[in-house]
Amino acid sequence: MKKTQRILGLPIISISDGLEVGKVKSIIINADKGAIDYIVVDSGIQIFSARVIPTEDVLGIGEYALTIENEGVITDISRIPAAIQLLQNDIKVKSTKVLTKKGSLIGEIGDIYVDDNDNCKITGLEFIADITQKQIKLLPRDMVITFGKNLTVVKEDIGASLLDTPAQLDAGSGFSDFEKKNDDFIDEVDRLAFANPEPETNYSDDSENETPVAEEASDNASVLFEQRQRQYLKGRYATRTVSDSEGNIIVDEGIQIDDAIIDAAKAKGKLIELVMNNRS
Repeated sequence: MKKTQRILGLPIISISDGLEVGKVKSIIINADKGAIDYIVVDSGIQIFSARVIPTEDVLGIGEYALTIENEGVITDISRIPAAIQLLQNDIKVKSTKVLTKKGSLIGEIGDIYVDDNDNCKITGLEFIADITQKQIKLLPRDMVITFGKNLTVVKEDIGASLLDTPAQLDAGSGFSDFEKKNDDFIDEVDRLAFANPEPETNYSDDSENETPVAEEASDNASVLFEQRQRQYLKGRYATRTVSDSEGNIIVDEGIQIDDAIIDAAKAKGKLIELVMNNRS
């Protein structure tokens, strides 16, 4: 299993003649498969004129090099329509915001882990729940619903599935390892994962057993999450004009974000759009 940061920049070695034929410039992700489909070879030319290696032709990814059988497996990307389409889709995964199925924004994605022995399938993601403190856990691939261009959509209850080490992402690792997590951190992630300003009403018979303590915890989670959003947004600059559904401008591109803008975005249901379109 490899972290993509450790793959980028590796020399590409043809084992048939023992020569270096390039370096790894970037990767091309297939969001539907949840895998890296192509390795882009660094040859000093523009990306749409680049050469690529299908990951199925990669023999191995070691600490010092990526190996292929021979240079013949390297192809001009212009000859592979599927690769061009994936490149245009521009799915990076890394640095995307994490959104739960019910619409709570709970963090962002750091780096990606892939199984280099299984066609570079994604096995897990670095999950940063606290965007101000950069605390990192690992999110197993099976908790991801969608890899999008700007958002990674995950299942609602991810807290119990977060891991501490890459070794726990390996197939067959026991769920007993989950017990070793930092309890304080997991409690916070659980609260964030369920934070929803308008919680769904539970119509089952069990709803009669809900306690004021649980309701108070949910309210506290919403407050905490909003505080984190405010702390992240205040002082940053909008990278696009954000308008409400009626076309009224909430914030113009290039304007510094303050509390009034955040309040207006929240009131008009545009807070996520604001979070997705800003810079420091």
